[in-house]
Amino acid sequence: MAGTGTAHLRAETDVLLRVEDLVVEFHAEGGRVKAVSGISLDVAEGETLGLVGESGCGKSTTGRAVMQLPRPTSGSVRFAGVELTELTGDALRRMRPRMQMVFQDPISSLNPRRKVGDIVAEGLDIWGVGDQGTRRARVDDMLGAVGLDPDTTRDRRPHEFSGGQCQRISIARAVITDPQLIICDEPVSALDVSVQAQILNVLEDMKQRYDLTMLFIAHDLAVVKNVSDRVAVMYLGKLCEVGPPD
Repeated sequence: MAGTGTAHLRAETDVLLRVEDLVVEFHAEGGRVKAVSGISLDVAEGETLGLVGESGCGKSTTGRAVMQLPRPTSGSVRFAGVELTELTGDALRRMRPRMQMVFQDPISSLNPRRKVGDIVAEGLDIWGVGDQGTRRARVDDMLGAVGLDPDTTRDRRPHEFSGGQCQRISIARAVITDPQLIICDEPVSALDVSVQAQILNVLEDMKQRYDLTMLFIAHDLAVVKNVSDRVAVMYLGKLCEVGPPD
């Protein structure tokens, strides 16, 4: 049992992400709502940590707070030895490519006005990686890696694809900046069961191919068991158990 303490955390030299006493509060009518109440967790490099719990327990808020979206009310978030809660402006912005997120709703997370090739390439464009030809080749490689044909996908818009295909596009967009950490916020809960298995296989393949570390947020215990190296269980904003998937 982990509770709200830190006894279950490993040595900082062994982990890529270390969260301690994380608290996230939101203003509400009549006071403040504590969405996350002092949880602590760590993720070793190359590991997948499954964060599981019922709807409303604070899983997604925890994932977003790690990204500093929103900023935690208090607590520590150390990524690759850097304290993210102390970074502001350009320093925090430069950490963004190293941490990426795959969102729950694959369709609404993609800009409907932009072509798929531009959506996937946006991170490369922002950081000026290579020339236009290099970026296009990299986008094509990434689309192929997630199981999409670049020639038939690149110039189409998100509404022309199914939910599963849009989630593949979202994964390509997340991985193209060569991140170390991917936070998957219930990436398959909005998809049909048959498509869920395909997306989980894509995530596992991308993890192996690009040496990724993952924080996998879900409420489906079977899914979490299949993809995780360790599992953390949340309830009412607190971490109540950490252990192996079995």
